[in-house]
Amino acid sequence: MLAVTLAVLTSACHPISDVSRPRNNEEEPVQGEETDASGEQPPLIVPEPAAPIAENLENTDFSGLFIAPSQSAPEAINAPYGALYNLSDDVFIYGKRVDERVYPSGAVKLLTALTVYDALSPSFIFTVGDETDMVKAGSGVAGLMSGQRLDMEAMLTALLIPVGNDAAYTISVNTAREKSGSSGGGNREMNDYFLKMMNDYAEKTGCTGSNFSNPDGFHAADNYSTVRDLALIAAAAATNPLITAICGKLEHQVSFESGGSVTWSNSNSLLTLENWDIRGLRTGYTDESGFSAQILAYIDGKYYIAVVSGNTSSAERQNDIIRLLQMARDGYNADIIELFDRD
Repeated sequence: MLAVTLAVLTSACHPISDVSRPRNNEEEPVQGEETDASGEQPPLIVPEPAAPIAENLENTDFSGLFIAPSQSAPEAINAPYGALYNLSDDVFIYGKRVDERVYPSGAVKLLTALTVYDALSPSFIFTVGDETDMVKAGSGVAGLMSGQRLDMEAMLTALLIPVGNDAAYTISVNTAREKSGSSGGGNREMNDYFLKMMNDYAEKTGCTGSNFSNPDGFHAADNYSTVRDLALIAAAAATNPLITAICGKLEHQVSFESGGSVTWSNSNSLLTLENWDIRGLRTGYTDESGFSAQILAYIDGKYYIAVVSGNTSSAERQNDIIRLLQMARDGYNADIIELFDRD
C-alpha cells in the first residue's frame, strides 16, 4: 500500500504561518466539498507496514471485522459506508460495505496533492492561467487569479484548505506540462495527462476499486471510489510531511510568489471535537456523495483513519466519526477480528 519511511513528519517541511483567531462555525457545503485541519500537534511517526494492504486483504469484505458491544457491524454507524483503519498497526478493524462504489468528493483532493508532491520538486512554481475555466459552476474555489504564482506549499494549501477547485486544475495543468514536456498542449489534454498520473498513483497505494475523472472531487458518474480505497489514500496523505503540516492548521496565511497574500480558514467542526485528538485530513460533501470524511486521530499512542461516506447531515457524520473513534478507544481483541466472505 504505502512506501512509508519512519520519520518525524512535521519537522520535514517548512512551517506554515498560523493565524490564531476564533474559528467560524462549519459553513453550508458547496458542490466542491468542505475542508478541515487541526491545530498544533506532536510529530506523527508511522512504522513501515509489513506488507501491502491490498495484498493482505485482497477480495475481502470488512463488514464483520469489528463488532462493538451489543451492536452488529451494520448498526455501528448510520452511514451506509465506513471504515476504521489502524494506521500504526496496518490493519482495518471495522468496515461497512467497504468495497462498494461511492462518490469520493473531497478525498480526491488528497490524491491530487499526493500526485503532484510525488511528481514535482518542492521548489516548483505554479502559474495560474485560463485552466481555471474548467472549474464547474457551483464549485468552491480559492479565488486564484490569472498570472498569480505560487510555490508548492501555497498551492497545496489553496487546494486543501479553502475548497480550491480552481487550485486543483492549476495543479493538474502545470504538473502535466512539466512532466510531459508539452508547452503547447491544450488545458483539457494536459488535465487528461494528469488524471492518468492520479490513477496510476492510486493504484500504487493499493486502490483497486477506483476511477478518478477529475482532480477536484466534483461529482461525475465516472469519478468513483470505495471506502477501502479512500482509507488507503488518506493513510498515504497522513504520512506525507507537507500535506500533514497543511492539514495541521486551523488557519493559513499564504504569500504568493507574484506578490500579495491571503488568509484561508478551515471550517470543519470535527477538528475541534472535545475529548478527541483530531489531526486533520478532510471532510466533503456533494449532493450525490452526501456528507463524507477521512479523519486522522491519535488515540492511546496509535494513529487511526476513520472514514465515512453517505451521511445525510453533518451532525450524523460527526456522530459516526465519534462512534468509529470510540471503537479504537475502547480497544479490540485481535483474536476476534476475522475476514468474512462477501454476501
